[in-house]
Amino acid sequence: MKFESKRIILSEDADKNLLADENFIEHEGGVYFLHYLNEKYKNSKGGNSSVFTLSPADEPQKKFVIKICNYHRPSRNAHAHIIRRHGRFIEEIKVLRELKEKGRENIVSILFDGSIRIDGRDFPYYVMEKADCDLKEYMFANSEIDNQEKVKFCVNIFQALSDLHKEGYYHRDIKPDNIFLFFIGDTEKEKAIWKIGDLGLAAHRDKDYDDLGEKIGPFGWLSPEAMNKFLTEEANIGFDCRIDDKSDIFQLGKLFWFIFQRNVPIGQLELDDFLVSINHKEIIFELLKEMLRYSKVRRINREVLGSFMAELQRSFAV
Repeated sequence: MKFESKRIILSEDADKNLLADENFIEHEGGVYFLHYLNEKYKNSKGGNSSVFTLSPADEPQKKFVIKICNYHRPSRNAHAHIIRRHGRFIEEIKVLRELKEKGRENIVSILFDGSIRIDGRDFPYYVMEKADCDLKEYMFANSEIDNQEKVKFCVNIFQALSDLHKEGYYHRDIKPDNIFLFFIGDTEKEKAIWKIGDLGLAAHRDKDYDDLGEKIGPFGWLSPEAMNKFLTEEANIGFDCRIDDKSDIFQLGKLFWFIFQRNVPIGQLELDDFLVSINHKEIIFELLKEMLRYSKVRRINREVLGSFMAELQRSFAV
């Protein structure tokens, strides 16, 4: 394997097939082979890290996910940008371990971590459980999801985000691709749980790994303050650029809208824009508007949102 500035590249043959004897890691006496997440689209997915599927050599049917930091362990004289990127990845591992130890079951679970040596440099990695699919895949593959199930999704995801906030962390990258479905049991109907994953942009309320003017999260899902950070922070003209728990609420509002309607809300919203047919439609729409307020001060907080989600859960008997 070799390292490039933005991606970990796996060794391939001339036909772009992976070379098994070169793409593996060893952990506690076990050997694990790396594969692409999607053999049809052979890429490693990720901005600050590269992500692959992982399978044990002695149990190839088992599948995990390995996430490798694109930034090697920084030297004493490394650029501050590299130090922050590497530090953010190490913090992600720490957060996942802490949440697992505290039994936060709605957060994707880390299995083990370590470092991989590439071209003489050490790159940290961690291995986590592999989901059956993400929210985006599930929503577009299942066109007949009823409203009760959609409400259940929203309640489940809100509880996961609440778990994160209660431990003092903000996710800052809430989008359908980072919400994962796990089927537990022999059949899909036996038990299914949604979990929040990809904590690569997660931040503790007392720590800062951000660059000045950095874009935190994907366009289309950014909160107003995340856009302000990207566009105006360097100019220091006074707009709110702090991305925190209220920013997660804004992104969660967009996610809920996507769950109910399969598109993303943009701009000023009216009831006529909310096209779903559902009981308590007006109340749900007003909640979404409260979550999607431009002003963070006027945006609904987690405690009030929690009370509403409990009522919604009772109303739909989820």
